[in-house]
Amino acid sequence: MRQPISVIIHDSHIGIWQEDPCDSTFRSEIYGALIRQMRDRGWSIGRNDQTHRRFRCISPNHRVGARGTLLCDIEISGRVVKVEFWSTTARQVNQNGRRYDFDKMKRMSKLDRLRVELEFRRIIAWLETLGPLEVKRRDDQNLAPMERIEKGYAESWHSDKELGRPVCNSDYNRKSADDQLLEHGQIVWMPDNKGRMLRGITYYHINNMWWVIAGGMLFNKGCSEIFAAAPSDLRKKRNDRASRKRRETELQIAVQRMDYRRAQTLKTILFGGEPTYMIWARDHRAYYRSQYAGYCSDTAGAGRYTRAEAEAECRRVPHELEMVCPDGKHVSFDRVAA
Repeated sequence: MRQPISVIIHDSHIGIWQEDPCDSTFRSEIYGALIRQMRDRGWSIGRNDQTHRRFRCISPNHRVGARGTLLCDIEISGRVVKVEFWSTTARQVNQNGRRYDFDKMKRMSKLDRLRVELEFRRIIAWLETLGPLEVKRRDDQNLAPMERIEKGYAESWHSDKELGRPVCNSDYNRKSADDQLLEHGQIVWMPDNKGRMLRGITYYHINNMWWVIAGGMLFNKGCSEIFAAAPSDLRKKRNDRASRKRRETELQIAVQRMDYRRAQTLKTILFGGEPTYMIWARDHRAYYRSQYAGYCSDTAGAGRYTRAEAEAECRRVPHELEMVCPDGKHVSFDRVAA
């Protein structure tokens, strides 16, 4: 009989936990046995080539699998074995792949969703034969915002026993975007996912993160995104990053279509008359994409930056980044400093 095991299910992720991280049998009796059982059910499971190529020493701890339109990632780390599923037919939002999308179960087709639920039930049924088992589901999307917060407080290890919720003990973790200190239950203003300002009530979550109930929805925001006082212009959208990224994407499309008149117009809107620069990452051997997010190997998809922006970023990590001038010359600031 094994020591007690906890199973935590959230969205398309299942985690198998035990208390002792030094238990040598956890790998063979849980991780290895789980992989063998999934193979018996028709899963094709092998090593994660990306992990094997870049981090070979931990490659045995990572496996990937496929069955029909479903893919999975299996990992053992300390006292937990994690399995995550996603569908190849789901609508993709994250540019890095469907694995990194939120709400994977909702994005799946009904058949794929039922297949994942069946895998969960089979894993739980097998674990019940090994020893004491506790199963928790954290799929709380159907709860009201306040119910989700209360559920989180009840399950959090950080909650104060007397208050029944976490307490923020650091001013750094409650300093708002307008340099005021946030209080639990305070009325605040914050931008939604599209940059529109919303008025709501904030509740402390953990570290510098705060729950905000606004417009009947629940948001999890960093304190630096929350305003303690109403901003001067509530109609102004706070979406500068998203707006610039969209314009840069339109600029790239115009260049690819050889619509140079439109490209020049967009470039003028974005940068005025300033020349544009790119950022080269030596470790990835690729260019930064727009807004410092992601990489690409060709100049067509590379993000454009003003000289001040590119130089500031390259000086921040001079041993890894180089500024690419309009004439293609690479400037390395670690060598300049030397």
